[in-house]
Amino acid sequence: MSKQDAYIEKAQAKIEEYSAKLDQLKAQAKSKQADGEIEAQKQADQMEADLQVARQKLSELSKSTEDNASDLSDRFKTLSDDLETSFRKFFK
Repeated sequence: MSKQDAYIEKAQAKIEEYSAKLDQLKAQAKSKQADGEIEAQKQADQMEADLQVARQKLSELSKSTEDNASDLSDRFKTLSDDLETSFRKFFK
């Protein structure tokens, strides 16, 4: 084997080595992307549940009497704060 052939063989081996490393990095990135999608779906499901609770609370508030007017303000504030917290968690 000539020196030139040896260098070519060595270069090909390095290219194959880095090609394998690149494939490994791609696989890791794909796995992390899938993990991120799973987490995003969990957060979206939680936000949907929080919105459903908010809808129920709003329904209760709309059925309240004027005698409970002072309580309505506090309950609305709590409802608004809860939704804000849920959305902030998702978009952090």
